[in-house]
Amino acid sequence: MTETLPQRFLLEATPAEVAALLPAIGRAMVGISGGGTTHERIGVIEAAPCTVATLRIEGALHDAELALSRVVRVIGDRSSTMRGKSYPRFEFKDAADTTLLSVIAMDGPELYDEAVRAHIGAELEALPRPDLPPTEQPPEADAGNAALEALRDSGGQVEIRFGEAGASQAWRGLIEEVKGVMGYANIIRPDFHLHLRGGSVAGFRREAAGLVALDAAGAATGLVLRPLDAAAEAALARFG
Repeated sequence: MTETLPQRFLLEATPAEVAALLPAIGRAMVGISGGGTTHERIGVIEAAPCTVATLRIEGALHDAELALSRVVRVIGDRSSTMRGKSYPRFEFKDAADTTLLSVIAMDGPELYDEAVRAHIGAELEALPRPDLPPTEQPPEADAGNAALEALRDSGGQVEIRFGEAGASQAWRGLIEEVKGVMGYANIIRPDFHLHLRGGSVAGFRREAAGLVALDAAGAATGLVLRPLDAAAEAALARFG
């Protein structure tokens, strides 16, 4: 008889021990969120080495880093489903119970369940699933949406980097389409998703790293756009 695993549970493992499980779950979405931005890379995790200070998630389609000093626990969650398919995940949490970085198994629960089975600790209460806003709600026009559309129109190559609370990752490539759905400007590619909430970027400040997105109070949101060729540079010239 197959053991039924809990829907949400504490992992009895250190963050480094959880990191060692990640290459076993197949194709994965690594996500970081904050300040109106969600940045997600999608692909096979080839390695997840840890130093004393840093967890790295590596692969042809992954380059995330997480400061281990911020992580106090890792939660496993098997409750998420979409169109009848299960998407179990790991949540690396800080002392305030904020998810610093999430890793979602994209190929179903079998490999995930096998990886976590020996590390399941206390069962936790499953989180309520939030109601989604209307699917056709367009994003509020702002500098972030305008910059993404300018990059799309330019045909230029760009690096889109996001960092929040000790976690960071980047994607590099060509923006082929920007979709306005559910109040967000969205880039949806097989290897990368960006969800940028309308109204969350009031402007940009040019720094050595690229164009740093700013909120209405002038604080950096964690999103950075760095042009990689002349076309992208020209497209972003008016933003900062």
